[in-house]
Order: sequence, then structure tokens, then C-alpha cells
Amino acid sequence: MKRMIRGLAPVLAAAAAGTALLAGAPAAQATTLEVKSATWGQLHVGDCQQDNGTIVIRSDGTGDWSATTLTYQTHSGDVWHSSFDFKTTAGTQLFHAGTFDSPRMDDGNPPPRYPWSKHFTYDAALFSAVNIFKTIQHSSC
Repeated sequence: MKRMIRGLAPVLAAAAAGTALLAGAPAAQATTLEVKSATWGQLHVGDCQQDNGTIVIRSDGTGDWSATTLTYQTHSGDVWHSSFDFKTTAGTQLFHAGTFDSPRMDDGNPPPRYPWSKHFTYDAALFSAVNIFKTIQHSSC
């Protein structure tokens, strides 16, 4: 006996089933980028000041440093220098980043503010071991 299917409904149902099977195929998993950051409020070194210095590291092995700096007493162009030691919770050093240098700064009344940032890379395999709150900033001006 020959079976005859009438109308488009059975064809659409078969097409929908095929689509569902394709949709259920394993897809490449998207990785979530994790981020750790720390901020220093206001720091002073000599005649220079740093405001809201923020270090950010990402699980893909990239990082960024940003701050606003100023100087109170120079016409010769002070430069703020920052470098960082990243450590584990136990205090073991994992890696170092920097030295990052600000733009040349001059004073004024009020002193001009110099926002700046630097991008860096590191070994992404170290990300999970970093305790961002143990990060030490070394600064000079």
C-alpha cells in the first residue's frame, strides 16, 4: 500500500525536526573573559601626585594601567614612573609589569592634570594565581 501525505504540514514538521537536530550539534564554547583590578586612591612622591591609579588584568593575558598625575613644583617636566609586582595570596611573586611613564608634567595654579594609560601583556596561565589585592605598585617621580 502506498501512503500519500497531503499538504505542507508534514514537510514543515520534518524540516523543523532537521533544524532541531542541527541546532543541537555541539558548538564551539565561548570563553568568558575574567577580569581582576585594583585601584590606589591618592599617592604622593616628592612634588608629584597620582590619583585613582587602576591596574586591570584579564584572563587572556592582557592588562592596562591608568592614572591621573600632576606635579606641584616644576617647570622642567616631572615624569611619574610606576611598576608592579603581582603576587599570590601567599605573597609569592608571579610576574612584574612596567615601568610605565606618565607624560612630562609641568606645574601651574592649579596644576594641570595628566590622564594617561599603558597596555601590557603577561603569561595568561598565571591569571588564576594572582591575588590582585597583593599587587605592589612601585612609584617614583
